[in-house]
Amino acid sequence: MKHQSFIILILLTLFSSALMSIIMPMAKEVAQTLKLESEAQVQIINSIFLFVGAFSSIAWAILGDKFSRKIMLIIGTFIWSFFSFLTIFATDFYSLLFFQIFAAIGFGSALPLIFSLLVDSIEAEKRGKSFGTLSAAYVLGNGLGHMLSGFLIDYFPWIVPFIIISICGIFCMIFLFFMKEPTRGEMETSSEMDDESLGLSFKIKIKDFKKIWQKKTIFWILIFNFVMFVAIGAISSNFISMLKNDYHFSSSIATLFLIIVFGSQMISGPIIGDLADKKNKTDKNGRIKYVLICIVIGSICYIIGFCLIFSSNNVIMLIIFFIFVLIGAFFFGGIDPLTQATLGDISPPQIRSTIYSLNFLAYTFGRSLSILLLAFLFIGYGNLYRPGYVILSIMALISSLFVFILLNTLPKDLDATESD
Repeated sequence: MKHQSFIILILLTLFSSALMSIIMPMAKEVAQTLKLESEAQVQIINSIFLFVGAFSSIAWAILGDKFSRKIMLIIGTFIWSFFSFLTIFATDFYSLLFFQIFAAIGFGSALPLIFSLLVDSIEAEKRGKSFGTLSAAYVLGNGLGHMLSGFLIDYFPWIVPFIIISICGIFCMIFLFFMKEPTRGEMETSSEMDDESLGLSFKIKIKDFKKIWQKKTIFWILIFNFVMFVAIGAISSNFISMLKNDYHFSSSIATLFLIIVFGSQMISGPIIGDLADKKNKTDKNGRIKYVLICIVIGSICYIIGFCLIFSSNNVIMLIIFFIFVLIGAFFFGGIDPLTQATLGDISPPQIRSTIYSLNFLAYTFGRSLSILLLAFLFIGYGNLYRPGYVILSIMALISSLFVFILLNTLPKDLDATESD
C-alpha cells in the first residue's frame, strides 16, 4: 500500500471518529441556543446518531462489496461533511435531529470500508501493526472531538466545531480521489481465483452470509466484541463524570486524567499489534493469545483501581489509582486491532466489508448497552459510579472466556482459508 493512501485513510478515520463525539461536550450550550427543554435532548440525538451510523454501515458495506469501495467512501464522506455543516442552521430539536441523522448515514460508511481497504492493501503479517495504527487514530479522533468542542465552546459559538469538522471532511473527500483502490484479495496468497471469477463473486447475495457462519471464528469474534464492549464501553464515556462525582476532582483535572489514561491506547495499539504480528509468524493463535493477555491484565488492573476508596487530597492513593487504571487502559487498547486483523485473515475477500460492518455494529450496540447498564448501577448504588465500574470490570474479565473458544476455532478456520 502506498504510504500516501495509508495516511489518507488514517486522516479519514481521525476526523470521522471525531464527528461522533463532537456534540456532547457542548450539549448545554446547544440546548440553550436552540431553546431545548434540557441538554438531555442533545444526548438523545447523539444516541440516535450512533444507532443510525451503526445500521447504515451494513448498507454501505454491502454497497462496498458490490461496487467500488473508494467511490462509496467518497460519497459517504461527502454526506457526513455536508450535513454536519448544515447542522449549524438547526433552529430546534427536530431540525438538529434531521441534520444529524443524515450525517450519521454518511458516517456509517467510514470504518467498514476503511477496514476493508486496509486489509487488501497490506501483507497479512503486517496487519496487526497497521490496524493498531488505525485503532490509535480512532481513539485520537474520538478524543479530538471532545477537545475541539470542549476548548472552543468557551470562546466561540457551538457552530464553530461543526464548521471545522465539516471542512476537514471535505478535504479528506478530495484526498480520496487521489488514492489508488487496491484489488480485492490481492494480498491473499492462498487465493487461486482468476479475474473473471473475482468479478462475479464480488456481487454479494443473501446466500453469501452463509460464508460468515461457516467460519466459526468470525461468529465468536463478533460475540466477544459485543460482550466486551457491554463491559467496558461506558468506562471511558463516563470517566470524567466518575472522577468528579465519586472522587470530587475538578473538571480540568478529570479531563487531564482522561487524556493521559485513554491517550495511552494510541500507543498500545501499534506496540501490541507489532508484538502480536511477530508471534503470529510462528503461532497461528499468536494474536488471540495476546488478546487474552490484554483482557486479563486490563480487567484485573481496572478491578483493583476502581476498588480503591480515597479522596483527591490523598496523593499516594491517587498515584496508585492512576497507575492501575493507566495500565488497564493501555492493555485494553491492544485488543481491538488484534481482533480486526484476525477478522481480516479469515474473512472471504468478497464479503469482508460486511463482516467489518457487523463487527462495528457489535461494539456500537455493546457500548450503548454498557452506558445504559452503568446508568442503572449508578442509581442502584446511591448515585455512585465506582461500584458500577467494578462490576463492569468483572464482566470484562468474564468475557475472556470467549477467547478460549477462539483459541480452538482459529487454527481450523485459518487452515480452511488457506486451502480455499
